[in-house]
Amino acid sequence: MAVTVRRATLWSTNTGNTPGALARTLSPLAESGVNLDLVMGFSHPDKTQATIEVFPVEGSKDQRAARRTGFQKSGFPCVWVIGENRAGLGRGIAAALADAGINLNFFIAQVVRREYVGMFSFEAESEADLAVKIIRKAVRGSTSTKKKAAKRKKKVTTKPAVRKKTAKKKKKTASRKKATAGRRKAG
Repeated sequence: MAVTVRRATLWSTNTGNTPGALARTLSPLAESGVNLDLVMGFSHPDKTQATIEVFPVEGSKDQRAARRTGFQKSGFPCVWVIGENRAGLGRGIAAALADAGINLNFFIAQVVRREYVGMFSFEAESEADLAVKIIRKAVRGSTSTKKKAAKRKKKVTTKPAVRKKTAKKKKKTASRKKATAGRRKAG
């Protein structure tokens, strides 16, 4: 499975931080058949209010349902990354963005079984557009890095075996030389 990188629009709403607030907020979306890939919720520092953010809300029917519930398009330009996980994928993306001088507003990611899912948020639309290109390049690069790492690992695991064989051959050769030298002296 390849890794998909694309722009994303979060929808967010503020609500009271009370028991059942998340369920009440999501119910109209579920009843309208909105299929969400991401739901984030967090309380504000005063603990009386909470923000709920969802993605994706695409199509006019889904957007109408979101607006009826109080959701609005978030002001945070975002990039959605989803695909096959591999060691170092998130770190590679973070390093590529850092090397380009791009700062993150927020970042959330997780791996479920073998699938990596991440949402990256930026200060400006132009940064998010550039981040799509940078992340795509980083993701392609991490594939070749994975192959190189596998080759290095393979080389490392074969070296001790080669050393043992070489040491055994040297011992046999030394034993033969001693035996031949001993026969020459005796004869």
